[in-house]
Amino acid sequence: MKIYFIHPGENDGNSLTDNGIWQLNMLVNRLVIDHFRADRIYANGHDVSRQSAGILGKSLGIPIFHDERFVEVKKSVIEGNLTEADVENLEYINLFIDEVVKNGKDSVVALGDGIHRAVISRLTGMPLHSTRHFSLWPGSISVLQRQNIGSTGVWRMTTVNDTNHLRVP
Repeated sequence: MKIYFIHPGENDGNSLTDNGIWQLNMLVNRLVIDHFRADRIYANGHDVSRQSAGILGKSLGIPIFHDERFVEVKKSVIEGNLTEADVENLEYINLFIDEVVKNGKDSVVALGDGIHRAVISRLTGMPLHSTRHFSLWPGSISVLQRQNIGSTGVWRMTTVNDTNHLRVP
């Protein structure tokens, strides 16, 4: 099983910029060439997440599942400064990712980098604050893959912040 983290394209905080739309369209072109397959795309209620998921879903023919109950994870949370509301949000993200994993099919998570970091931490066991060392650029793709080792499975990052599709020849 693979979970593809697609970082939303460049945006102004409320919507994708023209460059952000171009970034996602370039990613779609790459995914089509690579014969990409996924069961569903997950997005939250943030407009940028919805727009990014919409471009991917429409172009790749993958259904989108929106869940507005969780919000982006703030930088202060990743650094270890949590409020009660932050803990509740992280708990909900953990429930969300448990459902994704239980589904057992390749999925796309088109959310902000804070949520990507929380999911990476949850599945790999890496402390959340350690994920701050990853760069996650607009329009990038990262891949977390479950690999079976003996009778157990291990989650590994196989791709981090790949932006090769954004290179202009």
